[in-house]
Formats: sequence, C-alpha cells, structure tokens
Amino acid sequence: MTYPGQMSTAPGGPPPAIRDPHWAFDFLFCAALQVLCVVPYLLGYEGLTSTNGLLAVSLSFALTTTVMIRRQLPRLAVIAAAGIALIMAVALSEPVMAIIVVPIIVYSAARWTERRWGRISLALAMFGSIVGPVRWVFRYGYDLDKSALLVVTAFACASITGGAYLLGRRRNEWADNARQRAQAELERQRLLIAEEAQRDRAATMTERQRIARELHDIVAHSLSVIVVQAEGGKAIAAKRPERAPEVLGTIAETSRQALAEMRQMVRLLRGEAEGSDPEYVPTPGLDDLGDLVRRTSELAEFNQYGDRPVVNQALGLTAYRIVQESLTNVLKHAGPNARAWVRIAYLPASIELEVSDDGRGAAVVGDGRGNGLRGMYERVAVHGGRLSAQPRPGGGFVVRASLPLGGAQPTP
Repeated sequence: MTYPGQMSTAPGGPPPAIRDPHWAFDFLFCAALQVLCVVPYLLGYEGLTSTNGLLAVSLSFALTTTVMIRRQLPRLAVIAAAGIALIMAVALSEPVMAIIVVPIIVYSAARWTERRWGRISLALAMFGSIVGPVRWVFRYGYDLDKSALLVVTAFACASITGGAYLLGRRRNEWADNARQRAQAELERQRLLIAEEAQRDRAATMTERQRIARELHDIVAHSLSVIVVQAEGGKAIAAKRPERAPEVLGTIAETSRQALAEMRQMVRLLRGEAEGSDPEYVPTPGLDDLGDLVRRTSELAEFNQYGDRPVVNQALGLTAYRIVQESLTNVLKHAGPNARAWVRIAYLPASIELEVSDDGRGAAVVGDGRGNGLRGMYERVAVHGGRLSAQPRPGGGFVVRASLPLGGAQPTP
C-alpha cells in the first residue's frame, strides 16, 4: 500500500507537497493553529504568562508546524510531535493551547500510515496523556486531594487521543475498502471487456464457419452437377445429338443458380438488405427440394410424406443443404449410373430426411480433404437434431437426418 507520506522513487518526480492536492489546506490549517496557539503568548495575554513565555512560544510554534507534514510525511510528524510534546511536559509546568496538535497527529498517523505506525502514535499519545496531567496537576508538589483531578484530566486526554485514533483507523479502512471496490470494479470491467471480446471472436469464428459451409455447399454441388452433365454430354452428343441442348440447358441453369446464390452471399457480407437487388434470390428451403433433385440428376427420385410445415428460414436452409450435399456426394462417389432416392417425411415433432443411393458405397475411399459431412453434422447440431451417414448393407450409401420442428406449424 502506498501512503501520502511515502516518497516517490521515480527519477525527477515532483516533491510530495506538490503531488498532494491538500497541501494548501494543511498550510492554512497550520497557520490558523499557530495564530490560535502562539499569538496569545506574543501578545502577553493574561493567564498565559505564568510559564516561560519564550520557551512556550518556541515549542508551540514547533509543535503546530508538524501539522503541515502530517499527510506527506506522517511518520516524521509523529516522531517530531512526540519529541516536542515530551519536551513540553518536562519544561512547562502547565498545559499550553498547542497540545491540541497531539490528537490531530494521532488521527493523521492512523489515517495515512500502516497500522503499526498508527499504534505507535497512539501508545506515545497515551503515555503523554499520563505524563502531562501528572506534571500539570502536581507541579507544586504532591497533593492527595488532587488525585481525582489527575484521573479526570488523564482520562479526558486519553479519550480524546483514543477517539482520534479510532476515527483515523475507520477512515483508513473506509479508504482501503473504497480502493478495493474500485479495483474490483476495474477488474470486473476488464473481465467484461475480455468476455465481450471472446464472444466477438466466437461469433466471428461461427460466422466464418457458416460462410465456409455455404460456400462449400453452393460451389461443390454446382460444380459437381456441371462436371457430371458435361462429361455425360460428350456421350449424349455423339449418340443422341438432339439431347445436347437439354444437357447444356441443365449446365446453364445450375450455373445461373450458383451465381445468384454467390451474389446474394456477397451482398449479405457487404451488409446490403435482402431484396435490394433485382436479381435477389430467396434463401432456398423445403419448397425447393423437388427442383433441387430434378436439376441434380435424372437418376434421382424425390418423395415427400405428410403435410409440409411452415419452418423458419434457418431450418429450411439446413434441410435443403443436407439434401444438396448428399446428392453432391452421390454424383462424386457413387458412380456414373448410380440411382438416388430422396425421401422426406413431415412428422408432428420433426422432419425426417433420407438420401440413399445404390452406388459403390463402402468401396469408395475418400481423400480425407472433404468438408461436406462435417458441415452437415454442424448444421444439424445447431438445431439439436441427429444425423448419420454410412454405407448401406446391400451396397450404396445412406444419409439420415432428424430435425426437431419446435414451434413449426403445418402448411394450411
């Protein structure tokens, strides 16, 4: 803990009196005490001249001067005040007004120093509370009749100094508590800022992952369809030239759809509002599954069961992307003549998806660089659903997903 009385160790630092904003008050307070305690001696006021006037003036002036350094150098103030008060008790046979400085110094030591120095100042003041009254009461010799006066005087002095010490300690503890509360508040603010930054980083990572999933699904699916159609188009153009425009039309339609979705994602990343562009394409969902299957492959079959519910945009997009990624994997891994079946059942509490094929299944060895299955697992996990992807026992591959509906309502 740093107290006002401790000197700064920084090179070239300003003196404590300049750093402390209370130095001007202490100077004026010291001047007021000197006027109160010293001037009456200088004016020869009656009743204060029975002691050695010059010595009383000098000691009173010195004792009141310690008030000026009670904040900046409280330990030095305690030592100086104790020495001067002891000299007063020995040299002067009656109390002087300057003795009121003692409880002020005790308060200052308890307020602005550590507990040990506060107790030292209290012990010295208590000692003076006994020595001083003994000197004042029995200055003309011992008198048993004055014992009661001695007890009352000593008790009054001890009470005043003890009260000053308790008040100083209480203010010291209050300041420590306030400082600790301020530090705790600063720490709390720092933790809140760190937590907010962590949340921002987590949100950024989540958004990056979402964008990566969207890009993967759009690009991978579209390019897979284009590649399959282009490769098949070679054979079709040679054997059945009349179907070549159909293949080229599928490639063009898939390309336009992919470009539209990519433009939409770029607009969202730029912060542009949805629908602000004439080429705006709504986010795909459950209504677009049939068209997706039709555009992907002639060998894919789509079936749906139950009443299609009204779901939020995120859930509809998740179902669409699962089917899209599953069909992409069929095109890439199942083989050129593999058939695929897309089935979706709308249950009261969930949407059940199944995409299966009769292709190579377990015989396919991946390169370990794909992100499609991981992206599907992440999408389903966001909605608290379940997903499985595995080879079929009789050949081929099957992807099953269960998406809880929550508050979805069936389409009227």
